[in-house]
This record gives sequence, C-alpha cells and structure tokens, in this order.
Amino acid sequence: MELLTYTSIWLALCVLVSIALLEASPYYNRNSKKSGLRIAYEITLHRAEQLEILKHKWFESEKAGYDIGIERAQDSWHELHADKWRSSKDKAA
Repeated sequence: MELLTYTSIWLALCVLVSIALLEASPYYNRNSKKSGLRIAYEITLHRAEQLEILKHKWFESEKAGYDIGIERAQDSWHELHADKWRSSKDKAA
C-alpha cells in the first residue's frame, strides 16, 4: 500500500512539473487555433498537392518528349492549376 501511495505522489509531481515546463516553453502556444486534426489535414493536403505536381510533371514531360524537371513542373502547376485545386479542397474542408 505504501508503494502505491508513493507511486501516485511521484506520478502527480511528474505531471505537475511537465505542465510547468510546457507552460514555460517558448514553443507552446496556448492560443493556437490549430488542433492536431487540423495539422494532420494540412500535412495530408500538402502531400496531395505534391502528388498533383508529380502528375503534372509527367503529363508535361510526355508532351515535351523529355523530362522537364520538377522545378519547371512545379512553377507551371502553380501558374495553371494551384488556385483552382486549392479552392476545390477548401470547399471540401
């Protein structure tokens, strides 16, 4: 029983110290409006955008008859498709 009491006290102290360290951290923003799910959604959206750019690179390379390179494909995709693609994803969210 004594071991259980000491373990409980030790655990409570660890939690309190962790909270104090988190509050003191310059990287912790209590007022952040981004939840963990929102951050995960943005990461997934970024990955989907990368895949769209790779598809665009392939299509444009096929048209040109040679590999146009990722930088050129990315610039071209941003000029031609980025706004429409992003607005379609924002409507879905």
